[in-house]
Amino acid sequence: MFKRILFATDFSPHAEVAKQVAIQLARGDSKRLWALTVLEPVEEPLTAAMEPPEVPAEEWEALVTEERQELGRERADRLAQDVAEIESAGVSVTKLIREGDPDREIIAAAKEVEADLIVMGSHSQRNIWDVVLGSTAAKVAKSAPCPVLIVSHRPPHPNVGSQRILFAADFSPYAEVAQKVAVSLAKERGRQLWVLTVIDSGGWLPLALSFEAADQAALSVNEKAREEVEAAVDHRLDAIAAEVRAQGIQVEKLIRHGHPAKEIRKAAVDIDADMIVLGSHGRRSIWDVLMGNTAANVAQHASCPVLIVSHRLTKNGS
Repeated sequence: MFKRILFATDFSPHAEVAKQVAIQLARGDSKRLWALTVLEPVEEPLTAAMEPPEVPAEEWEALVTEERQELGRERADRLAQDVAEIESAGVSVTKLIREGDPDREIIAAAKEVEADLIVMGSHSQRNIWDVVLGSTAAKVAKSAPCPVLIVSHRPPHPNVGSQRILFAADFSPYAEVAQKVAVSLAKERGRQLWVLTVIDSGGWLPLALSFEAADQAALSVNEKAREEVEAAVDHRLDAIAAEVRAQGIQVEKLIRHGHPAKEIRKAAVDIDADMIVLGSHGRRSIWDVLMGNTAANVAQHASCPVLIVSHRLTKNGS
């Protein structure tokens, strides 16, 4: 399914694992791989961070330039090592070095090479602002022109070539696009597909159900209403399962109750999934804004690669 793959690396442990996944996915005569690293602008030279403010402007600029060049040489050397490793695995690769904001440059590079998949690690080697403003991986996944495969450094690291895909559905338009990707992957590689939805223990419901505007406080104590909700969810999953089976793919359905991100991760472990597929957006609560949305949470903590299908693909008619 994926023929033009962009591997973005900052040489962190997570990126090292992502590199191995990219190598596996890029094997094949019809496939192309690009290895990209991004040099972030140097605002001040690290070696002179403790210098007094009286340093002459021209001396300060010279130090900044020296620091930038040194970091550039270091990144170029590391990328050359990665390229050599990839080529030794029998995969042809083109190296790219950009300078600027990492998420913007990764997205720009993906557009330029017409990538149909971005592969990257779930964590970067950046600073506290990644926590406050959102990690590079999360920002790329939200705005990328193609699906983004995010690989965690957390053990275990299931082989991407194994046979189990977990598709997490919230019945939103974003999930519908992600479903198409999950089905295509399962069909291409002869994999088994599990379709999962999670009913939040706090009473939040999957997006596209008629219960969306119901009184959440009443639902939390009304057992009959809960049974109706679960029946409606089960009906929607039956419809998805029927579509998948019609394409010759073995499929199982799962309903879990609890925190969505946590239950998706637990389900992946329970079925020994080698990949999780989900959309980048679903309509959730204010807690998604404060704690990170479900897709980002899953990608950051999952024990297997997480393929996030950007909500932007729905706007492009993909």
